[in-house]
Amino acid sequence: MTARPCVQDDFLQTLVTDKTTVNVFLVNGIRLSGQLADFDQFAVLLESGAGVQLVFKHAISTVMPVNGMGPARAPTEAPMSRDKPNHLRARVR
Repeated sequence: MTARPCVQDDFLQTLVTDKTTVNVFLVNGIRLSGQLADFDQFAVLLESGAGVQLVFKHAISTVMPVNGMGPARAPTEAPMSRDKPNHLRARVR
């Protein structure tokens, strides 16, 4: 079999190289914001105004680049620990 490139590694490496500001949503709904500094098989390093956080990949639900689609915090501001993605706020009927 031929080796396939890892989509996850390619995506994260682009974010690190471009120093893209991202929102990282955890499985419990918490949103972290900052720039990815590095990553490995099990974790990512997220830099923000509050410092550097080691976030284990098993706790991450989604990584989204901040791309001008609405207001974004400056990378120097501390992330808000109770922010939740909009889809979690909707009520199920």
